[in-house]
Amino acid sequence: MLKILITGGGGDWAQSFKQSHQDTYDIHTPSRGELDVTSEPSVIAYFERQTTPFDVVINNAGCIHPKRILESDSGAWVNDINVNLIGSFYVSKAALQSNRKTKLIHISSTAAYNAYADWSSYCASKAGVKTLALSLANDGFDSYCLCPGAIDTKFRDKFDIANNNVMSCADLTIHVLDVIKGKYQRGDVLFIRSNEFTLNP
Repeated sequence: MLKILITGGGGDWAQSFKQSHQDTYDIHTPSRGELDVTSEPSVIAYFERQTTPFDVVINNAGCIHPKRILESDSGAWVNDINVNLIGSFYVSKAALQSNRKTKLIHISSTAAYNAYADWSSYCASKAGVKTLALSLANDGFDSYCLCPGAIDTKFRDKFDIANNNVMSCADLTIHVLDVIKGKYQRGDVLFIRSNEFTLNP
């Protein structure tokens, strides 16, 4: 049975994936108290506690501070970078140090291709996640990037933006499973919106 780690384990998508596939995979969805992706010592300690390495790591932890730059709180702005990008780096490095064959699936966003005025920290960090995923693939590791659009989770409660093309958690899961099952090649980027899919845009 494949052993899978999903960071941001308390989120709606992570819990949806676990509930739907826990009979097929050994799925771990640690809380921030168990795994703080912004703290390298926390990440290292978490991986050291594992009796067996992870086969798949899904970098799913994310946050957003939806403010224009001059209206933003500097600490909250930097926290987006720390959670979304630095956390993905810490977790990927620790995972590969314990198992160089770990399949890394990075959850970026369609925002990685944009520069929204009030999402600067989110867009910048998600663009960084995409670049990190490609860099890991170029280093020879089994790394992939998914860039989904809006998903119907509590994450969207942080802002009030009308969107008629919101995906369900199950919509994202279809693509994650395809990556796990080997449908794509390392370094592939999947751009996913409701009723829209582009490979390596």
